[in-house]
Amino acid sequence: MPGALAVALAALAALAAAPAAAPAKQRPRRPVRAVSTPAAPVARSPSAEDGPPAPARRADRPRGTGQVAYATASRAYLDAGAEDGLAAGAVLELRRSGAPAGRCTVESLAPHHAACAGTGLRAGDTFRFEPAALAAEAKQLPPPPGDAELARRLAVVTAAAVPQVEFRAAPGAASAPVPRSRTAEVGASYQAWTASTAGTSDRAAIDLAIREAELAPWLTLDVDARAERWLRRDAPRFRPRDDTQLYLWQAQLTATPGDALRLSAGRVLPWAIPGATVFDGGLAGVRGRLLGARAEGGVFGGAVPEPDTTGPTTRRATGGAYWILDGALGRGASWRQEGRIAMVRTPELGTRAEGSLTGRVFLRRLDLSAEAHVGGGGNRGGTDLDAARVDASLRPVDGLLLGGSFRHAGLAWPQTFDPAAFPGRARAADGFVSWDPVRWLRVGGTGGFSRDRSSGLERRWVGPELGLPRLLGASGGLTLGYLEESGWLDGRSAYAQLLWRPLQALRLVGRASWSHDAAFGVDRDEVGVLASATADLGRHLGLRISLAGRGAFDPAAEEGGSMPYGMTGFATIFAAY
Repeated sequence: MPGALAVALAALAALAAAPAAAPAKQRPRRPVRAVSTPAAPVARSPSAEDGPPAPARRADRPRGTGQVAYATASRAYLDAGAEDGLAAGAVLELRRSGAPAGRCTVESLAPHHAACAGTGLRAGDTFRFEPAALAAEAKQLPPPPGDAELARRLAVVTAAAVPQVEFRAAPGAASAPVPRSRTAEVGASYQAWTASTAGTSDRAAIDLAIREAELAPWLTLDVDARAERWLRRDAPRFRPRDDTQLYLWQAQLTATPGDALRLSAGRVLPWAIPGATVFDGGLAGVRGRLLGARAEGGVFGGAVPEPDTTGPTTRRATGGAYWILDGALGRGASWRQEGRIAMVRTPELGTRAEGSLTGRVFLRRLDLSAEAHVGGGGNRGGTDLDAARVDASLRPVDGLLLGGSFRHAGLAWPQTFDPAAFPGRARAADGFVSWDPVRWLRVGGTGGFSRDRSSGLERRWVGPELGLPRLLGASGGLTLGYLEESGWLDGRSAYAQLLWRPLQALRLVGRASWSHDAAFGVDRDEVGVLASATADLGRHLGLRISLAGRGAFDPAAEEGGSMPYGMTGFATIFAAY
């Protein structure tokens, strides 16, 4: 140890500086010869002035006591050190035969020895000092619990109920603003299409999205808009005379002057009102509590813009009331219920009454969702179920997921596209299963059925899926799927999709697909590819690029037949703040 080495070196230096022993008595006619300095103190008979001899250090000596083991003219070497509680810099009072003998200052320390600077000290001088507190002995920890005990504790914690506690701010307390990672996003994009049966078309667009931008502590702004410019168009069918197009889906101001009142005006996108559409007008709602649940109710109304151009018009309008209920069921479960009652005027259906009702329940192992939309009056008269949907997902054990849905469409709504399309009355159902036996493997399957009630045409499909989510480690994986289809359009299809994130700021997706259709005595195969990349160029800047293509061929066609194909390219650079 450095302290012990310093003490030893100091002792050697002191010995070297000690005076030579007295010369021996001379015999007659014999020259005097000097005696060399010994390597250790010369033992001699004690005298009264020397004091008592230094006794051997005892292991049972009281803590906080010590004595001089050896002394020089300027330094004393003690038999107590750091592990005995002696501290560097301590000033010691030494005694000899009960009387004061002097003092010294501790210079350096070894575990059980020390060097102390002082004069007039001798071996055997004693001293007392206040020792430092002994370090507490480390307690031996019990052995860690075994796997069975850990599993038991985990089961207890998992099964324990965690009651929800509603937060209630103190009266007059200001709510802290919620930080938002992105308030606005602006993107500039370019998209091009080419096909063997048509020419090339391309367009440039600018998209703007603003989400709850705070204009004042009580006022926010939401905007969702796009401006397009068609550079080339080959045989256009949708808005053929409009090379420049502007779409505005939302331009909404929302005021919350208090915790209970909510007001919105402008082009309102009522995403929380089931069955409602975009309208130019206003919305007023009141928030509170009803039967232990969070509640909101209000009224809305305004003119509905044209569905294809989003241009303002007075031919379409809507107005009515809505409500939202949201509550907890305990143990991590919750429920939500929404409703709407409104009058709607459209050129296609006339003026009719509509109602919408939704309900959702989220349990630990089961999620249920249902919604229904009814309408009556107008050009058709009577009351009908316009649409309905039921969804369910079940997690019976960890790693296993089951799900399914049923959909009903009962309202034939003429679309304004050319050629016109009428979404017919139809019913459809589908289901899926997914199982993760290990972290790197996912197996599952999907199947479904659909029927067009107007034409009676039916279609069925079923097939397996295989996922390798950790094929590329933590950076990506592979998914494979296959479907066998039957009905009015028989066929089959397969796909392979690879997701890869080689860098934290770069995400790549590749997909290849194949499909085979057999209808009306004609076999037709089609292949498709898709490649896309998303890169973060900085904290607020990003880039998206994608390229997709597909081609069809008839295996039974004569040699030299054409192979129709099409390709689409898309690139956008966006900034988010």
